Amino acid sequence: MKKTKFLSVIAPVCLLSVAALTGCNNQKLGPADTDSLDVNIETRGTTISMWTGFGQNVNDVLEPLLEEFSEKTGITVQYESKGGYDNLQNAINLAATSQEYANVAVGYPDHFAGYINSNIQLRLDGLIKNDVKRTKAGKDEEGYDVDKDGIRLMNYDDFYKDFTPENETLEFKADGSGYVLGLPFNKSSEVMVFNAQFFNWIKTRDDLKNKIFVPTTWAEVKSVGTAVNEYFDSIGVWGKGLYSNGNVYASDPGISGVSVVFDAKAVPNKDSFRLLSYDSTANLFITLVRQYGGTYTELDKSVNGKGYVAFNDANYKEKTLEALTMLRDLGKGTEKVFGIPDTFNEKSYCSGPFKKYQSLLNIGSTGGLSNSVGSFAVDCAPIPQKDASGQKYVISQGTNLALFNNGTDAEKVAAWKLMVYLSQQVNGSFAAGTGYFPTCKAAMNSEAYQDYLNNSFGAGEKLAQNAAIINTLQYGDSSKGWTRFVDPGFQGSSAIRLEATNIPKKVLLENTELQAILDASYTVLTDYVRK
Repeated sequence: MKKTKFLSVIAPVCLLSVAALTGCNNQKLGPADTDSLDVNIETRGTTISMWTGFGQNVNDVLEPLLEEFSEKTGITVQYESKGGYDNLQNAINLAATSQEYANVAVGYPDHFAGYINSNIQLRLDGLIKNDVKRTKAGKDEEGYDVDKDGIRLMNYDDFYKDFTPENETLEFKADGSGYVLGLPFNKSSEVMVFNAQFFNWIKTRDDLKNKIFVPTTWAEVKSVGTAVNEYFDSIGVWGKGLYSNGNVYASDPGISGVSVVFDAKAVPNKDSFRLLSYDSTANLFITLVRQYGGTYTELDKSVNGKGYVAFNDANYKEKTLEALTMLRDLGKGTEKVFGIPDTFNEKSYCSGPFKKYQSLLNIGSTGGLSNSVGSFAVDCAPIPQKDASGQKYVISQGTNLALFNNGTDAEKVAAWKLMVYLSQQVNGSFAAGTGYFPTCKAAMNSEAYQDYLNNSFGAGEKLAQNAAIINTLQYGDSSKGWTRFVDPGFQGSSAIRLEATNIPKKVLLENTELQAILDASYTVLTDYVRK
């Protein structure tokens, strides 16, 4: 369901037609530069539109920030949530020929690739370069330069470098360097949620704690999973419950001071249990390819918008096969210790089985951690790696802000100010309120986000807070070997990701030869195979 929010008094908005290639100023549409825009043009009294795919929880945080922006600047923001990213992308694609697209929208890099091809998205390089010319009128409460409306000046170098390349690899200049097509906005990643009730109890057992612990590598996933299976088999826990006195009971014994540690009443046998489950099979495949030294996709910088599938190319297939061999061993080996939604007859996520004790660890998005909170204590840890001492990879997710070639110069600059405001000035508040991660150091160091990191919360918010601390102290610290990666977006990259979703399913649920699985994927993706 589309949600429309009018912030301040709505004035008529002049919208452009790609088909007519004209606008309110009779400006030709196309992949246009922004060098000539006057960043000091008067923007009070302008009306701009912003589209997202956010749900109510995010809108509840975003809308007050938009209202504050309008109060500061006198810029009316017409905000619409399209009810999901796919709906948002479809709306913009349709609007590209029906004369009704927004000034600002969020999106993924593959979405942007389509908008660029439709000639409706603006390059930001000129605005980034010229924003220092915006007349300064003082400093805000955190010491940053602001204009007369209290809007900070852009500091592009302040963005975390993990988040900017995906916006710089969509369209290229003659010298091979990329244009900037977006600004980072709402960022998330993946963490491994674990049953703290069980693992904290294990720490009290001298006979088990050196064999059963929260794993950091895929080899440890195998060894820990095997140890857990052997232990559960030995005590006959299936269909019953393990309690804090170390005994197994078919029902609560009612003994004072004795509580359940692992409730297996809904887990009748070992076949219905896995140590570790993983929500997104696409993220699983893409991450493993990167962790094992392979390459998922590649860009052709000589042809804008052109990219290729790469994981089964001659230079990379051995690395991919090594990763999939490991994965098949975890899921189909003698001790089955790894599962995906299909393992538990689920469509999309493993948080439900995790809460039913069908797994002890689950890897999922930091944006959906509340779904893993159930009847027992939970915590989270970084995702497992190939080698704890080597380079560590975790996927970066979330959308970026795009500026469209829409409206007058004043409206474009007004929209630019909104992008700066959201991506840097109040991004710490946005991140603290939504559970997303800050885009830049200023947002990370903001009072709002530091208060969030140091606050006291209940179970659901505490889990999100712990994930944020992992992002800050682990994923965000390159000295500890971590890289938050994003593969390049291009026309067709969403089709490749869709096929990537199927590969782990075939690896874990079929007996097809691994090389044959990769070859079959390349047949499906023939349009994106380098000839």
